[in-house]
Amino acid sequence: MKVGELYTVTPGYYLFLSWKGLPALYLGEEIIERPDGRSIINYLFLVGGERRLADRSLLKHLKPLTSS
Repeated sequence: MKVGELYTVTPGYYLFLSWKGLPALYLGEEIIERPDGRSIINYLFLVGGERRLADRSLLKHLKPLTSS
């Protein structure tokens, strides 16, 4: 995935129904450093004019709308 590319969620992925039919602009990774030293990587999107965070479970359900 590259920053600035557009994606849509594939049909049937119920956890992101609010994204259905909306293009999602990929903004990049957001890394959270936990107190125990572990890093959590989330993925930031712009959907419907709002910033949305997603975890890696969403990635396999994305379909690119733009090609690089």
